[in-house]
Amino acid sequence: MALQLASADNFLYFTADIAFWVHCGSSDKVPDIESMWDIARTGITHRAEEVSTQYRLIATERVRAELNVVLGPWRPVGQSPVQARGRCFSVTADPELVAAVAEHERSKSQQLVISWDEQRRQQQRRQMCSLLLNPLQATAWWLLDNPDKVSEVLEVAKTFQEVQNILEPATTPSESAGKLVDELLTTKDEALRAGAIHTLKKFFLSYGREDLAAQLQVFDDQACDTARQRTGSPTSPDKA
Repeated sequence: MALQLASADNFLYFTADIAFWVHCGSSDKVPDIESMWDIARTGITHRAEEVSTQYRLIATERVRAELNVVLGPWRPVGQSPVQARGRCFSVTADPELVAAVAEHERSKSQQLVISWDEQRRQQQRRQMCSLLLNPLQATAWWLLDNPDKVSEVLEVAKTFQEVQNILEPATTPSESAGKLVDELLTTKDEALRAGAIHTLKKFFLSYGREDLAAQLQVFDDQACDTARQRTGSPTSPDKA
């Protein structure tokens, strides 16, 4: 009997040549002979697809071998009194579909290799960047690869040091935390400056740095002077 069995590839099927046997135990509800064969065929198909759906269309021989393991023993079919067993003689699939699935597998394998290669290259780039900015490690790696060239170590180390001097400034951030704070404290935006002073004071005081909080008073006084100049208010009680 030829059975169409689903594969792991959606909508693609194996064709399995399976012989099966059926018998019915003692029961008051023995079905007629045609129903017995239908029940047995259904049970065999379900058991077979438990195997076939685990494999892609290219694995026909593997499926055949697995089916003979699964279908060999007598087993009851559902809640019926019918038992069935089977033997698979061959499993085939459409050659064009098998070729398409095989090509898809090759494509996936190639993409995986490309992905691994790219990850390896990225790791090598990170390692190289780290070495170029660390002359000691770079020289050590060079010496490991060239143990017979100890006399050249000094020259190599100087070269790596020069490379670091060229590359490191480009990796140094152009902004620093101190510069950003300075800009906040000297900004012409009075509301922004006042908010920055207030926040910094609270921060310093929370860590017990009254000395740093006191230094902010200079900026606070400057802000007050600026405000008085704009409003025409006197700068001291004596001028009131």
